[in-house]
Amino acid sequence: MKIGIVGGTGFYNLVDGMKEKNVSTEYGDVVVYEGEHAGKEIYFLPRHGKSHDSLAHQINYRANMMALKKLGADHVLAMCAVGSLNPDIPVGALALLDQFMDVTTKRVSTYDKYSVEITQPYCPDLNATFLKAAEELNLEVTPKANYICVDGPRYETSLEINIYKQWGMDVVGMTNATEAILARELGIAYAVVTMSTDLAAGTTDVPPDLDTHKNVVIDNQDKIKDLFLKTIELATDDKPSIAHEAYERALKARKEKLDKLETTQV
Repeated sequence: MKIGIVGGTGFYNLVDGMKEKNVSTEYGDVVVYEGEHAGKEIYFLPRHGKSHDSLAHQINYRANMMALKKLGADHVLAMCAVGSLNPDIPVGALALLDQFMDVTTKRVSTYDKYSVEITQPYCPDLNATFLKAAEELNLEVTPKANYICVDGPRYETSLEINIYKQWGMDVVGMTNATEAILARELGIAYAVVTMSTDLAAGTTDVPPDLDTHKNVVIDNQDKIKDLFLKTIELATDDKPSIAHEAYERALKARKEKLDKLETTQV
């Protein structure tokens, strides 16, 4: 089983002996780190680049997800830092995403190949595996959270956050919906754990701060690594994910449409 891991720079040494690898795609080159854990091949991909030099709106999302696809990783586990809109998900807390709302307007989030169903954007089997791993490690993880994806790189206004709260959003971030959409278009089973690194604008007197954001991740790095390693250990590919099934339906529907067009044009 091959598993992709997407996250920040702190996972380079997720397991000992990970080797740097360059993957070429039609959308650009991507650096990944290759290793093995629990008898499974793993590929860690730093979403912001090797040196963490790309802001959220600058990330080459299509190249990133395509690189994992080319490596044969049809299951991907991701970690995202987020701002919390929900007092039940405080700073330092972990949550599994259940749904997203995408309000980005300045990025490409499709491969333009076919339409794919994404009613459930995150793989329920991988989410269940994350929860089982958390239980074994005695870690608290909120099992379902709604995520809103914004363009960035600026943080949100107080008014925006208050509206997002009224819409039922739990956490806000700048990267995940784009990854989830592209993963589904590639037939990749995808799940993400979020870590709240701050309380979103307007929910506290303390404004969002990049240094605080980084420090919260660093302080919780060991906890996150343990969760991912245990999840990799427990993960199986004994049945197709809903993502794999949606991908096959999309391919079939597109083929049927193209075949019909070809027939009518003859």
